[in-house]
Amino acid sequence: MYARVVVDTGSTSSIDSLTYAIPDGLTGRISIGACVLVPLASRQAIGYVVGFEENPAVEKTRNILAKLDCPVRLTEDMLRLAEWISEQYLCPLARVVSSMMPGNMNTRVQARIVVQTPDNIPHLTPSELDLFDKIREGGEGQTVESISNGKDKASISRTLRNLENKGLVRREWELIAPIGKPKALKGVKIADGVIVDEAMIASLKGKQAEALQLIRDLDREVTFVEMVQRHGLSASAISSLQKKGILSGVDIIFRRQPVFSKIDLKRVTLTDEQQLAVDRICASIDSGKFSRYLMFGVTASGKTEVYLRCIEKALEMGKTSLVLLPEIALTTQVMNIFKSHFGQQVAVLHSALSVGERFDEWVRIDEGEARVALGARSAVFAPLRDLGLVIVDEEHENSYKQDISPRYNGREVAIRRALDSGAVVVLGSATPSIESYYLAQTGQSKLIAMLKRVENRPMPKVHIADLRKDWAQGRASIFSGILEEGIRERLELGEQVILLQNRRAYSTIMLCRDCGFVYHCPNCAVSLKYSSALKRVSCHHCDFSVPAPDCCPKCEGNRLKGFGIGTERVEEETKKAFPGARVLRMDRDTTARKGSHGMILGAFRKGEADILVGTQMIAKGLDFPNVTLVGIISADTSLNLPDFRASERTFQLVSQVAGRSGRGTRPGEVVIQTFDPDHEAIVNAVEHDYPAFYKNELEDRRELGYPPFGALVNIVSRDKDENAGCERLDALLKQIKSGRMSQRKGIDIKGPQPAVLSKLRGEYRWHLVLRSANRDALLELLRWAFEAAPNLRRQVTVDVDPVSML
Repeated sequence: MYARVVVDTGSTSSIDSLTYAIPDGLTGRISIGACVLVPLASRQAIGYVVGFEENPAVEKTRNILAKLDCPVRLTEDMLRLAEWISEQYLCPLARVVSSMMPGNMNTRVQARIVVQTPDNIPHLTPSELDLFDKIREGGEGQTVESISNGKDKASISRTLRNLENKGLVRREWELIAPIGKPKALKGVKIADGVIVDEAMIASLKGKQAEALQLIRDLDREVTFVEMVQRHGLSASAISSLQKKGILSGVDIIFRRQPVFSKIDLKRVTLTDEQQLAVDRICASIDSGKFSRYLMFGVTASGKTEVYLRCIEKALEMGKTSLVLLPEIALTTQVMNIFKSHFGQQVAVLHSALSVGERFDEWVRIDEGEARVALGARSAVFAPLRDLGLVIVDEEHENSYKQDISPRYNGREVAIRRALDSGAVVVLGSATPSIESYYLAQTGQSKLIAMLKRVENRPMPKVHIADLRKDWAQGRASIFSGILEEGIRERLELGEQVILLQNRRAYSTIMLCRDCGFVYHCPNCAVSLKYSSALKRVSCHHCDFSVPAPDCCPKCEGNRLKGFGIGTERVEEETKKAFPGARVLRMDRDTTARKGSHGMILGAFRKGEADILVGTQMIAKGLDFPNVTLVGIISADTSLNLPDFRASERTFQLVSQVAGRSGRGTRPGEVVIQTFDPDHEAIVNAVEHDYPAFYKNELEDRRELGYPPFGALVNIVSRDKDENAGCERLDALLKQIKSGRMSQRKGIDIKGPQPAVLSKLRGEYRWHLVLRSANRDALLELLRWAFEAAPNLRRQVTVDVDPVSML
């Protein structure tokens, strides 16, 4: 018997699996999804079994070396999902399977280098000699990682193979245990065969009697920590009971769970729109058949309450639920609500958790202890069984698209998982993606409209501040007159304000007003951003950073100044303009530490700050009843990007952040500052008119053949050589055009041409864009081209259904 095994080799080979023989010692012990150790070329690797065959197509096979114990299981359902992702996003199956497995729970293989002593040392190149000397100086047992020390690992690996071929070194492979593992605490239980009665307790003295009485009353295993810290017992008394054979020691698994803030939730009466939504979704859950809903609900219409009621229904039926959220900041708030409502039935999965927390939450889901999984994009792979309901909140968000291989869209994977499970999927948003709303309008998805805020609260009144007029009048402040006045009024009334600027740092460009010099990143085709707090200029793409100069590096003039506005400057200007105000800032710089999202949002919710300044992470889903004014410092930030989704993103961002205002009993206002007040995205957002925006945007998309009327694939080639990337895409284009005319019918190809971000992390970027109304035909053409030219596939990045063309 032979097994097909997926092994992530790190390449982009089109081979989905490798065939290995199952040795006699493992016959009957290996099943689909089993984690195994296999030989791969001259090394060993970890893989997962995805199938079996009796007559392999290859003549020579190697044996599986061992079956490994792994806390992560690849079920047949998840394997089918992985195969679908591989097909739809043109990604090797091995890479998909690897991404589905939480890295902190995977066993790894590591090679240690052992020096050989041949009779005659062969000729060595300078690089081989340098590496060989380094290995000898470092002693036995070094790894490739320790030798490379963060440098060019690929180059060092090649040189190491040369030394191995010349007999100077060999590699010995060892298994590395997962980083994530169960946490066991020392504890005790009543020893087997011992009957604790009143007479036994009475025969003991003091703390020993007290300890035995407690353990008998608790009727379970008890940790030393609990007995000593919570109940005040002494460790010596417990040890004495163990020595007497009354108690025996045990290891007790301790579950690490994310800390959350308990919320006093009251059972509310649903609005008519909420009740209709709950009734329709619950009826579909009851049917046990796949259904797809788009819940188009304006901000503060009560979508979260609908989610809670529908999850209740799924749990009543013995079904599990999956809830996806776009931002970790939003996950923190929703986690508090869901855990307060469902308690220990909720598990949370996202990258800001510690390794131990992620491990334990995954295991709680896998063992059925938690039946509601809540998290960001990768939570779509949570090991839920009997899935009955899938919710994708803020479904329009770009963060659901993964920007490394496999480049899947979490929303689409969630829909597919619901389809495979016969579950109900609900996509929720106040500003649905054009594609999702189009499917609802054409009957391919069921539309639920919630167009009123709860308790009939009014939508916030929106004002446009025309920055052209302010500049013409000589107003130099970042605050327009109407925004500044509005902030002062809210501060006097004890109400709160949110200020959005979707750019972090202090200034977005450093420019010399004498010679025109602009400080650019040496590795990327972008200007460096200035941080006033750090006194440095930095690149937000590659993390290049240097101290901010006092004078111009080119002309040595002293008129080097920062231009453009980032959140750091908004925070500073806010404190200057409103000295008595308490100001918080929330962006990637202030939320780098674990728990920082929750701390900032918690402080603002408790009224410990008057004004919250932030990027888009404060724009969606957050609920602060005391916020009555939202100010958008510059609505033009994303409006003029060279991307066909720029208008849609601007409308969504403006509408979403506007929705943070007036969610309590007091009405809200919004001030949008812009240099383009007549742009349809701005006008429609001001009027809270999504249907009008959708209608205009759809016509533009129809004319250009963009989604939902056509599929896009963006193929990017990177290289340190400025022209090599283009030459690679030219070769791919030649391969595509060598196919039959029928294969290319209806497929439009643009490029190769420099990408908008033409240089990134030291590599020049070129791209080739393919567009077709027939998605399947487009993917089939690319599969054929890459199978005919596998080397090209390994050298380019393929992004199917890109959310950004930059």
